[in-house]
Amino acid sequence: MCALLATIATAGVAVYGQAPPPRSQPRHPSGKLIVTGDVALFIKPGDPDNCILTNRFRHGQRLGFRMTATDGGTGEPENTAMLTAHVRVGGRKIDVPMRFRGDAPTPPGYLSAPYNLWTGFWVVPADAPTGMLRYTVTATDKFGRSAEFLPYSYEASQLTIVP
Repeated sequence: MCALLATIATAGVAVYGQAPPPRSQPRHPSGKLIVTGDVALFIKPGDPDNCILTNRFRHGQRLGFRMTATDGGTGEPENTAMLTAHVRVGGRKIDVPMRFRGDAPTPPGYLSAPYNLWTGFWVVPADAPTGMLRYTVTATDKFGRSAEFLPYSYEASQLTIVP
C-alpha cells in the first residue's frame, strides 16, 4: 500500500512538475478569517470547576477566553492569527493577549488542549464594578485578514460581575 501511494505521489510530480507544498508551509488564504469562542472559569488544574463554561464571575476569579481562528474558505485552522480579547470595565478598555495552544505541549495536570485553540485570561479586580461587562475578540493573520468576535447580544448571556 505504501509503495502504491509513493508511486502515485511520484507520478503526480512527474505530470505536474512539482509536488504540493507540505502542510506546514505557508498557504494562501481562500476565505474570510473567522473567530469563534466562549468564556470560562480558569482555575487550578484538577479542580472540577476548571474550564467550566460560565458568564458570571466574582472578584478575584480568572475569566478565561477560549477562541478559535479558521480560514472560512477551507475550514482549516489559521494558526498564524494573533488574537486579543478586549474587556470594557469601569469606562476603560483592557486588552488581554491570547496565546495559541494548539501546538503547545499540555502542561502536567491539564487535559490535552484541542487543536486550534487560543486562550487568555483576566483576573477580575476587587474594584471592578458589579454588573454586565462588554467584550470582543479581534484577530489578524499574516495574510492581512482581520476578524472580530462579538458575543451574543442577549443581555442574560453577557459577562457579568457578581458580588
